[in-house]
Amino acid sequence: MRKQFFILVFAVFCSTLMAQQQADSTKMVQLEEVIVSSLKETSPQQTPLSSTTLSAGKIAATQITSIRDLSGQVPNFFIPNYGSSMSTTSYIRGIGSRNSGQSMALYVDNVPYFDKSTFDFDFYDIRQIEVLRGAQGTLYGRNAEGGIVNIYTLSPLSYQGTKLSVNVGNYGLVGEKLAHYSKLGDNFGYAISGYYNHDDGFFTNKFTNQSADASTSAGGRVKLDWNISPSFKAQYSTNFDYVSQDAFPYGAYSRTTGVTAQPDFNDPGSYKRNMLTNSLFLQYKTSNWTLSSISSHQYFKDEMKMDNDFTTMSFFTIEQAQKQNAFNEELILKSNSTNNYQWSFGATGFVQQLDNNAPVELKSDAIKYILQPSFTKMGMTITDQTLRTPGQYNTKTSGGALFHQSTYNNFLVDGLSVTGGLRVDYEKIDLDYNTGSAMHIKMGPTTYLFADTLKNNLSIHFSELLPKVALKYEWSNRQFVYANVSRGYKAGGYNVQMFADLVDKGLQNPAARTKQAVMDAISYKPEYSWNYEIGGQCLTFDNHLKTSISIFYSDLSNLQLTQFVPSGFGRKISNAGAAVSKGVEVSLDANIGAGFSAALNYGYANASFTTYTDSVKITDPVTHKVTYAQVNYKGNHVPYAPQNTLSASVGFEHNFKNTFIDHLMATVQYVGVGKIYWTEANDIAQDFYSQVNAKVAVNKGGLGLEFWVKNLFDTKYNAFYFNASGSEFFQQGKPMQLGATLKFEF
Repeated sequence: MRKQFFILVFAVFCSTLMAQQQADSTKMVQLEEVIVSSLKETSPQQTPLSSTTLSAGKIAATQITSIRDLSGQVPNFFIPNYGSSMSTTSYIRGIGSRNSGQSMALYVDNVPYFDKSTFDFDFYDIRQIEVLRGAQGTLYGRNAEGGIVNIYTLSPLSYQGTKLSVNVGNYGLVGEKLAHYSKLGDNFGYAISGYYNHDDGFFTNKFTNQSADASTSAGGRVKLDWNISPSFKAQYSTNFDYVSQDAFPYGAYSRTTGVTAQPDFNDPGSYKRNMLTNSLFLQYKTSNWTLSSISSHQYFKDEMKMDNDFTTMSFFTIEQAQKQNAFNEELILKSNSTNNYQWSFGATGFVQQLDNNAPVELKSDAIKYILQPSFTKMGMTITDQTLRTPGQYNTKTSGGALFHQSTYNNFLVDGLSVTGGLRVDYEKIDLDYNTGSAMHIKMGPTTYLFADTLKNNLSIHFSELLPKVALKYEWSNRQFVYANVSRGYKAGGYNVQMFADLVDKGLQNPAARTKQAVMDAISYKPEYSWNYEIGGQCLTFDNHLKTSISIFYSDLSNLQLTQFVPSGFGRKISNAGAAVSKGVEVSLDANIGAGFSAALNYGYANASFTTYTDSVKITDPVTHKVTYAQVNYKGNHVPYAPQNTLSASVGFEHNFKNTFIDHLMATVQYVGVGKIYWTEANDIAQDFYSQVNAKVAVNKGGLGLEFWVKNLFDTKYNAFYFNASGSEFFQQGKPMQLGATLKFEF
């Protein structure tokens, strides 16, 4: 990995020398000014927080095709590859959790995406991506504890034309995109676009000798933009996405050899999802204020199947079928004057209905080798071939909020501004559950049916106050320092995976099935954080070098942590501890001259437990007696959160005259992530690893040809850790990918 890094550093060094040699004859291009597009910020041009904004050109050059590709490229941003699009768990500044609600909020054209099962979709025709790091609870509320990702798509009022691209590569990669943008008159535009992507997968299931992770996705978007008058505009968008995957290509891991095997399991692993999002954006603007309304509905339906023992034995499978209907309405009234005082008021309300059908099945080998031995000692025989625990869990989450933020510029002295904000947030979660179990036991000549049903409803609610205070001092255009303090929280909820254990306990102890006992067993409370940050930004060398730096400290309480349930089959979320995350972020962006540019993004996050004690099951290898011991994880690193993220890139662009090509673009990028601890005990980890990506593109008129490669040196690494029934598994990282893209634009 060091060799790869030095190769890239050398390339940047050579580029700098070449630029310096030609600086006298070539005018240096200044950096593009990128403004945060958030409708809620009272100081969008120089927002006093740590952020990364990616333009359409940057997205294309760095080969960002989904939200997962932001990992490592944005300081302290990481999404592990869970093995499917179902769970897109983010870690920002060490804040995140694998099984609880997301710690990052996602908005697409100002529309909130409520469930992390909707986060992973194909990017196409994206105008801009903003990543705002640190708690954004005052303006965005729930589940923005780590930060916000805002995605904005291309408007037909700003671009007109037709785009067609065909993409091919190794591992059976093929993809097509088609988009048409047009205006009907000066004030109305429409866009119609669609895409299709397929790959044959990167890993083979040894048991079936077939692909373990082949994937197909497709979708389309219709967008209408209408400037009804100089003061009033409207935008309607409908977007459909489909994904079908052979999922979860996990291979068994041996701590003795340190080797991760190829996937080898007998029951299918798959994930399918259909998602439809509709939104209406209305905005009325005067010389003094702007009123915006965002109305949206998002529907998705998915189905997941997993061989949860990931072996060739028939032990344990889980299924999950979800259906969501989410409605959201948000009103934002914001000042639009040039006065020193700027303000923003907002009100939002939402309803999310999430129906979850999640049966759990113990299969023949689990009955034979795990359950039956205990029954044999009592002279009993289980006659079932499989034991299936059905589970229907319908969750309705509703909530609302009022928020305000004010910024006063030139406060006491020129250049000093103060920002204060407060959000009042309320949320209610209702759960209807219907589950149970049935087992046939033979005692002597008679077979008995032992059955139990759990059916009831629960309700919990939370109310929060989320303040924010920020100071910023600006001494010249686009040069400033800042400090802020903010409160963040992640919503509580229910552990539906706990019901298999509750059903088992209910057979033995009827008191465990009462409504209050169920509530105590499956509910968990919100997680909270206080976040402190100082930083700054400056432009030097005649605005050709932009430097951003931030230092942060986050104190997290009621930490939502994933623990195994007593049976060992499944996990639960508990408010089991507290943690501190502290670190630094540095970004450099330079236009060197002569068509050369360079960028560096580095993030360091030290996230560790200040309080966390867990009960660990210990099985005697001789007597097989099970005991539990208390283990203190204080001082250990939070798992799945990388300590370092690093990206460095060098790019070159040149326009030609009177030649067979009009434009040349080349980019080389180094991306590194690690160290990542996979367990709370910190006894297994992925060391820092890196990949090199590259892209070369040439254009002639409306015709373009690109050659690209990802993971050029075929770096081997583990992307995700999974523990099931005492066995350990990894999903390995994707190998080298290369291909070509042919583009037409007219």
